[in-house]
Amino acid sequence: MRLRALLETEALGLRLLGGEDELDRTVRGVMTTDLRDPSRYLSGGELVLTGLAWRRDASDSEPFVRILAGAGVAGLAAGEAELGDIPADLVEACLQHRLPLFAVHETVAFATITEHVVRQVSGERAGDLAAVVDRHRRLMTSGPAGGGPEVVLDLLTSDLDLRAWVLSPTGRQIAGAGAPLPGALGAALA
Repeated sequence: MRLRALLETEALGLRLLGGEDELDRTVRGVMTTDLRDPSRYLSGGELVLTGLAWRRDASDSEPFVRILAGAGVAGLAAGEAELGDIPADLVEACLQHRLPLFAVHETVAFATITEHVVRQVSGERAGDLAAVVDRHRRLMTSGPAGGGPEVVLDLLTSDLDLRAWVLSPTGRQIAGAGAPLPGALGAALA
């Protein structure tokens, strides 16, 4: 799922405070933390939820955001329940590190956001799995009796929009999906 989809879900009550240009980032998971350095628990692509308990003063924001950005998180959502408005130093640190920042209204539980993200990401993964199973089925039904490399090449073209060819050691095209290999390119690739 994309960060943009979170903003489009009114029930989550998220307000974007910065990072409009980064809303097409992919969210692969969600993590709630108030650790000053949560890097060992991050793998990249997370939406990080925080209640800001790690923040003692304004000087804490930049190192926290730098750690998140370095870990490759998708975005940061800070709760307003404890401090009210999100501190300006956190907004500035997120802008500096190009990390999208959302405010989470005090009436919205982090569990609500977590459940929404998990449902969306799981649904996407199930769709990916269904596509893999469908590709496998199409490969298997072509059978060993004549499917040949064309079946695989057709799948590459139709499902992934990739052009591919099977070439002999001299560069002669043996199989291909779609348009033939251009001119002397076969010999150059061989």
